[in-house]
Amino acid sequence: MGRLERYQDDVAAIHATGTSTYGWVTVTRAGDGELDVRIRPGMLRTLADTEIAAEIRSALLATLADHHHKYRQLRIDYFGSPVGVRAFTPPGHS
Repeated sequence: MGRLERYQDDVAAIHATGTSTYGWVTVTRAGDGELDVRIRPGMLRTLADTEIAAEIRSALLATLADHHHKYRQLRIDYFGSPVGVRAFTPPGHS
């Protein structure tokens, strides 16, 4: 297996985790792409609908940011530079 194939395999296997703004939700993306969403007990009866949605969204965005950071680091590790990797900007934060 060549260097490019190892790089592609490593990118595909990135394991990323993110926690919501107030810690109610944790999302983990496994190397196979599966998402595991953990909700802290009490969230559904404590928060309003919009707060629940915001917590889930912030956990997903934190997971994306972690994945992006690890992807960028792989580019540096394999190619010596993050060239080709755009900065991660969450939707609505342009």
